[in-house]
Amino acid sequence: MTRRGLLAACAGLAGIGLAAITLPVMPAEGEGAAILGARPGYGPAMVSTPPNQAAVAKRIWMPGLDDGYNAQGLAVAGGSILVAAYRSESPDIHRGPCRVFRVDPANGNTTALVDVPPPCGHAGGLAVASANGRLYVADTHTLFAANLASIFDGPARFRAIPLGPGVIGGLAVSGADAIWLGSYREDGPGRLYRFTTAGLDRLPEGMALNAADAAAQIAIPSHAQGAAIDAAGRLWVARSELHWGELDRLDPASGKVEREYKAPPGIEGIAFDADGRLWAVSEAGARHYYDSWRGLVLPFYPLIVAIDPTRLQ
Repeated sequence: MTRRGLLAACAGLAGIGLAAITLPVMPAEGEGAAILGARPGYGPAMVSTPPNQAAVAKRIWMPGLDDGYNAQGLAVAGGSILVAAYRSESPDIHRGPCRVFRVDPANGNTTALVDVPPPCGHAGGLAVASANGRLYVADTHTLFAANLASIFDGPARFRAIPLGPGVIGGLAVSGADAIWLGSYREDGPGRLYRFTTAGLDRLPEGMALNAADAAAQIAIPSHAQGAAIDAAGRLWVARSELHWGELDRLDPASGKVEREYKAPPGIEGIAFDADGRLWAVSEAGARHYYDSWRGLVLPFYPLIVAIDPTRLQ
């Protein structure tokens, strides 16, 4: 995804003394503040303190950071957290080999991983659908589908579904009998399309998925990076750039924004678990950004987090 907002912010920061823009930080480790999982071999001693920190119930280091993986999509599958990412070594390159990591939320350990074949190059969205037991990886112009039950057990078999005009796999939303695919735009609202699992299963091999195939569609705010539906049927959209983040709660019928909450910078994919916690992943501090912008004070928060929606303010 483009980072014009980040470039503008960095251009402004370059002319300001670093002491004048010190960000609030919190210990990366320690009693009451432990971050689970494997800490990367780079980065500052402390992670940034995000807005609504009191609502963050758990923090886990994003897997694959040392190898250059940049978090994008997130889904909850049973007792595991799944995160999709692409690998890049340059802040100007937003495509690369795609991988899905399976993470144990109890201890932060990565329990399995699978590589998504070309032409996947961004893995902007991740969704699961219980009706057909499939995992969907949304790339910019292709939707990849695989059997969730066996995807991590051996050579993965993905079905590649081309996306037709107007349908962009910038983000994805999990549903019982449908998934939603949405577009990321900086200059105005994006669109979110609902596709039933029955319709996806009936789609002939090689045929493109078009906007006309959608059972429903709504407008979503600009800078949409991820979305999820809560137990009450309300739609949540994660919006961000590397230096800011926001969670918007929308009416799923009209797309009207009902509430806005500040969120961790760089927030990307989001999904609700069975207990009502909102899981999210941030790309702020991904290695290909951190290495290139060293010397500038930018948020460092390359984490998977569990958010209690009732504590958002």
